[in-house]
This record gives sequence, structure tokens and C-alpha cells, in this order.
Amino acid sequence: MKSVNIFDYLVIASYFVFMLGIGLYFMRVNKGAKEYFAGGSMIPWWVSGMTLYMANFSAWTFTGAAGFAYSTGWFALLYFGVWSVAYYLGSQLTASRWRRTRSISPVEYTYTRFNVTTQQFLGWVMALNFILSGGVQLASTCKLLAPVMGLDITMVTLVVGVVILLYTFLGGIWAVSITDVVQGVILLSITFIVLPLALGQVGGLSELIRRMPPLSLEHAYNGVQYNVSWLLSILIIMTLGTAAGAAQRFYSVKNEKDAKRVGKMAGALFLTVPFVFGIPPLVASVIWPDLSQVEFFKPYIGKNPQDLVFIGLCLQLLPNGLIGVFLAAMLAATMSTLSSVYNLVSSIYTRDFYQGLIKPESTDKELLNVGRVASVVIGLIVTGLAVFFVNSTFGIFNLMQAFFTLLNIPVVVPVAFGLIFRRVPKWSAVGSIVWGLVTGITTRYVLNWDIGPQVILAFVMSFGIFSTSYFTGKMYNENKVRLGLIASAVAVVLAVLFGNTLVGPSESWREILAVVNAVVLGGSLFAFASLFANETEEQRAVVREFFKKLDTPVDVRKEVFGAGRKQISTFPLVGGTTIVMGLLMSLIFLTDLSTGEQVIMGFMVSIMVIFGSLMWYFGKKSEIRDAEHYHG
Repeated sequence: MKSVNIFDYLVIASYFVFMLGIGLYFMRVNKGAKEYFAGGSMIPWWVSGMTLYMANFSAWTFTGAAGFAYSTGWFALLYFGVWSVAYYLGSQLTASRWRRTRSISPVEYTYTRFNVTTQQFLGWVMALNFILSGGVQLASTCKLLAPVMGLDITMVTLVVGVVILLYTFLGGIWAVSITDVVQGVILLSITFIVLPLALGQVGGLSELIRRMPPLSLEHAYNGVQYNVSWLLSILIIMTLGTAAGAAQRFYSVKNEKDAKRVGKMAGALFLTVPFVFGIPPLVASVIWPDLSQVEFFKPYIGKNPQDLVFIGLCLQLLPNGLIGVFLAAMLAATMSTLSSVYNLVSSIYTRDFYQGLIKPESTDKELLNVGRVASVVIGLIVTGLAVFFVNSTFGIFNLMQAFFTLLNIPVVVPVAFGLIFRRVPKWSAVGSIVWGLVTGITTRYVLNWDIGPQVILAFVMSFGIFSTSYFTGKMYNENKVRLGLIASAVAVVLAVLFGNTLVGPSESWREILAVVNAVVLGGSLFAFASLFANETEEQRAVVREFFKKLDTPVDVRKEVFGAGRKQISTFPLVGGTTIVMGLLMSLIFLTDLSTGEQVIMGFMVSIMVIFGSLMWYFGKKSEIRDAEHYHG
């Protein structure tokens, strides 16, 4: 296997320079908070779609996911296949509604739809969730890349963190979106080169199918059970996560049609994942059935060496220079995720905390300045957390995985379905969060359930109290006896379920706590119903006004291009950047390459130049048509 050399370092350095250049370019377009956080709702749908695609990758895709595929075989391809379905379903569920909220923060609408308690709780939870996950993703990327590149891990972490911080601070959502497109081109180009090269190691796809074990739907990986129920739980989490968590991608485009296109494009792009990220690790499992016998993996034995199989393949198959491109692709995946985190969390702080609680009369220009400061602070916090993580043996990673799993469903259910259900009262979101959270804690830490059943039941409970809140509130006013019987029935059913599904030793404290939690859930239905019933006609009028806005189509001429604003040109910038990066890569031909390596490099450079040229030519024509349509 090859090692990283000077050409790889030059590729990565050039990549960083380009990212900063894009941030500087778009600094001039940010006149206020709406441009900084929502792109003035002028971001092209294809750009937003690529951003949604890229925001869900990090170095984990090349490492943890690759190790999972190496160990579970064809089952991992089913997991990767769920991504496309989930993103399509989730986006079509709420995309047009998000656009009609006219928001610049993903939790902004919850103040009107629910109440300030819901808005602030969701805001803090989402911000904490994203900041912690950002620190982990940056740490995991640098922990992987530093040894491969032979650099100090703390220095790598600081450099990468500061670069992301700078171009996000300068360019806002425009810089995030455009860099994601460029990063997406790099990511897909290098993975589509690795795929056929990897298959060539085993004699093609048909030979790989012949040599691989048959599909199994039951796997134990690193002490965790993975089966059909887990796949279903992933489908639920990702569908609702898209419906609620991809809001910024939907309200940043021109209209409802474009918002739906964003989801469709992301869903189509995710169809590539089973092939480009799933097949190479399967090849590795065939050519390296025992990693302890392969020199590259020997230092990592006992430390999940299977997580490095994708990197091992790239070091074996790619020429120097393209190894640098691959490392840049890994950085691109993490950088796109983190830049989205910085901008999204700063929008929550600016719109929901600063303007919502501290200074409601803030001007748009003031919010822009607050947002930029917030981006810097958030970036520094994430970078500081990453430095701590890479130099610590503290088990924060497992702790946060449990934290995210517990909070995901309770948070996304009310955020997503609050846009759809018109009659649910303002306190329904709090009820949904409490029921989902208590169910998750009970099934995970008391009953010791696997992730799949835990997530499914948390969804059923969270969605159940949310969707029926109008009727239980009405029942509280009209027939408290019937409501009491229903609450008692819920408690009994849950007590029987919990009491008969304990996993592991039957300890008395677990059995008692399971029954107590079942009674608490059932009894809380009656208590929440009293809150649901207390909604006033004035509060209902506010909700009706909110849904009136959601029923009103976006007037693009007036709302987006009002006051003579013009569409920002993006196709030539992305196309030109891609062409220049491709031409810079061609400088590697001046080095000593074998014939096979020259073919690989020629293919990569051709992809970059041809794709950039097509984007420049056809994109310019598309922008002219849009200008004539909206301004003509």
C-alpha cells in the first residue's frame, strides 16, 4: 500500500484555499439575517438538494459504515438502501409546508404553532444535539486522518475546525451550499472511481456475489443486535428526521415546487450509497478475510480494524494525488456536515433565543451581526470539543449515541407533524416529547431492549398522544370518566408489556420500575388532557392564522424578488471551480505515474472538467430563463 506524499498534501491545501475563497465570494451577498440563514430563499433547488445529500456524510461513512458493511455483508446494503426511501418520504411529507412557513430557523414556527415553552425546549435540545455531534464528527475525522497523513492530531483538528468556521462565518448558507456542491462532485467522483477498481480485485460483480455469504437478516455487531426491526427504526428516524430536520434546505429555495425537488434530488442521490459505499467494503471482506494477516491493519487489531477497510482499498488502488483527493473527499463529507451545523445552530440562537427572548425588536441587519458572532462561538465550541475528544479516553461517544437515540423521536414528531395536524392543541408537543422520552428511557435502560423495538415504541407513544391530543382534550371537558378509563387501560397495557419483555436478569427493582413507569405514562394522559382542554379561542385563532399562511402559496415575484432583487449566479461559479480543480489535479501527470495510474488520473480529471463545463453552459442558460420568467 502507498503512503501519503507531497502531492496529496498539495491537493488538500488547494482544497482548503478554494473553500475559503467561496466564503469570501459570498460574503458580499449577505445583507441581512434572511440571506445569511436562508439565502434570501434564492438558493437553487439542485444546490439545496446536493447540500441535503452532503450534510448526511462524514468520515464515519468511510469508516464506521464501511466496517459495518465489511462485517454484515449484504445486510448493510439494505441499510444503505433505506436512506433513499426515507429522504424521499420525509421531504414529500413537509417540504412545501416548510417553504410556506417563511422561516429562517427550524424551530421558529413552533412559537406560533405551539408555545414558547416548546420553542425554547426544542431550540436548546436541537442546538446541544448538533454541537455535540459536530464535535464528535470533527474528532473522529481528525483521529482517522492524522495518523494516515503523519501529522499531529491536535493541529489537524484545529486547522480543519478553523477553516470550516471561517467560510461559514463569511458566506453563511450560500457558502455552505455552494461548497457542498463542489464537495459533492469530489466525493462522487472519487467513489465512482474506487468502485470499479475494487470490483476488479475480485473479478467483477458476479464473482463478488458468488464469493459472498448469502444475505442474513440477523447480526450482532460490537455487542448490538441488528435485524429487520432495526431497519424499520432507521426508516422511521430518517424519514421523520428529514421531515423535521431538513427544514433549512426547504425554506431556502424559491417556492414549494422547488422545495419538493430538493427532497427528490437528495433521494435520487442516495440511490448511489449502496453501490459506492457498500460494495467496496464487501470486496475487502473477500480479499482480506483475516485483517490480522494484513500489514496495514496490524497496528489496529483490537481497535475495530474493519473501520479502515475503505481507506486500505484506496491506499492500495489509487495513485498519489488521488489519495489526496480521497482524503479531501473525507474532509469534504465532514466539513459539509459541520458547516451546516454552524449555520443552523446560529440561526436557532439568533432567531429563537436572541430575538425571541432577549430583543424582539431586532433589525434584520442586527440579526446578521448576531448570527455571525454566534457562528464563530459555535465553531470554537465544536473545535474545542473535538480537541478534547481526540485527546481523551472518556467514553463520551457511547454516551452521546444513547442521548441522540433517546431524543430524536420525541423531538422530531411534534416538529414534523405540527405542520400537518391542524387541530392538535398547543401543549400537544410537550406531551409528545414527555411520552417519547419516558418510553425511550424505560425500554432502553430498564427493560434493556434493542434499538429497533425501542425506537418503534417511542414513535408509537410520541405520535399517539400527539395525534389524539385534540380528542383527549375534548373528552376531558365532556366525559372525564371515559378519559380516566382510557388512561387506566393505557397504564395496564403498558404494565403488561413492560413486565413481560425484560431482557436479562429479572431483578425486582427493574420489574417495579417498569410497572411504575407504565402507570406514570397512563396517568399522565389524564394530566396532559387537562392542558389540552385549556386552550382558549384566542390561542386557536393564532393557530388558524398560522395555517392560513401555510395554505397561501409563495408569491416568488413579490416575496423573493421584491424590491428589484436579482438571482445570484451559481452555475458558473460551481462549474468554474470544478474545472479549475480538475486542471490543478492534472499537474500530477508531471510526476512519475504508471500507465494504470495515468488512466485513473485521466478519468478523474475528465469527470471534473466535463462536469464543470456542462454546469457552466447549461446552468447559464437556465439562469437566463429564470431571470426572464421572474423579471420579464
